[in-house]
This record gives sequence, structure tokens and C-alpha cells, in this order.
Amino acid sequence: MALGTTETLDGRSRRRQRNAAQLYDAATDLLASRSFDELSVEDICAHAGIGRATFFRIFQTKAGLLREFNRRLTHDAAARIARAETADVGSTLDHIRAAIYDAWRTAGPGHLRMAEEFVRGAPSNDPHSAHPELLALIVDTISVAVASGELTDAVPVDLAASLVLIQLIAPMSYMLAGEDVDVDRLSQLLLRQWLRGMGVKRRPRITPAG
Repeated sequence: MALGTTETLDGRSRRRQRNAAQLYDAATDLLASRSFDELSVEDICAHAGIGRATFFRIFQTKAGLLREFNRRLTHDAAARIARAETADVGSTLDHIRAAIYDAWRTAGPGHLRMAEEFVRGAPSNDPHSAHPELLALIVDTISVAVASGELTDAVPVDLAASLVLIQLIAPMSYMLAGEDVDVDRLSQLLLRQWLRGMGVKRRPRITPAG
């Protein structure tokens, strides 16, 4: 399944993305030795060599660093899809599911706390504000499946993408809470339910992540 996720970035967008990456890397370095609550924006900017104004212009808040975490997660998901031999919608979504699970399974306590803070302050009318690139990848996936006839257009593409992304992300809340739940298995089950509800004729053999 060919996904049209490649963007042509102008100079300003490239600088913004480069600064976002440097700030996120600096925060990740510092989180290896201190908690998220102990970490300040000033510490991050000093470690990255980037001004506070640039930080707030990109992320708005310290918890906004989660958007860079999710941008990298999306890049990983797209790479898995590109390497895969299967191209049906179920298999493609399963690669995305596995990338989400693997990213959160290996996330440190600082990143988990970052997600908690982001969720607490996120606008209630935009459930996907933390991961716009991930939503775009799923919209692209479903659009291709509708165009090929693998999915019907009975459910609007944007709504179908939002619903499946919520089902793929929701199990990660158990990781945030530290609860003893098999998140990988739960995310597989929810993806199967979405595929069944959408009437997909060919369902993939969904395998554990990792």
C-alpha cells in the first residue's frame, strides 16, 4: 500500500523540525538522570543550545514535547509499512499498532509522565492534538483502502481513522497507570474489532509487537 506521507519542507519548516528534534533529544538526555517534574524548560534549552522563545513557539508547554515523540513514532510506523511485503489495510494498520506499542513499551518514566501531563492539558475537542502525523498516516491508509475497494465509504474516512486511532492508543493508558494488563494483546483485539466493524473481508494475522 503506497502511502503519500512524504512532505516537501521549506527552509523554515526544516529549521523548525531540526530545532524540535534537538530540544526533544536534550530533554531525553536530561530525563535519564532526573524526573519530568524536576526538568525545566530552561534546562532543556540550555542543554540544546536553543532559546526559550523557540521552545515555546514549537511546543507551547514542556508536555508538548510529546508531539516530537509521536512524530518519531509515526516515522517508525511508516518505515515498517515501507519494508513490509503485505499491503492490505489490516496488515498496514497492524504495523502502525505495533509501532505504537513498541514506542510506549520502551518509553522511560519521564516520557510516561510527559504523556500524563499532555493528556491533562489537551483540548477536549481535539483527541488527536498529540499525534497529527500519526492521524494523517492512518487517514492515508484508509483512503487508499477505500479507493481500492477494500473498504467501503459508508463511514467517512476522517471518522474511521479517528476511531481506529483511538482504539490503538487507548490501551497505552494502562502503561501510564502501571496496571498489570497485556497491552499488546488488548491492542490486537481492538484492531480486530475495528476491522470486523468496518466489514474488511481480508483480515491479517495480527502478531504480537516486538
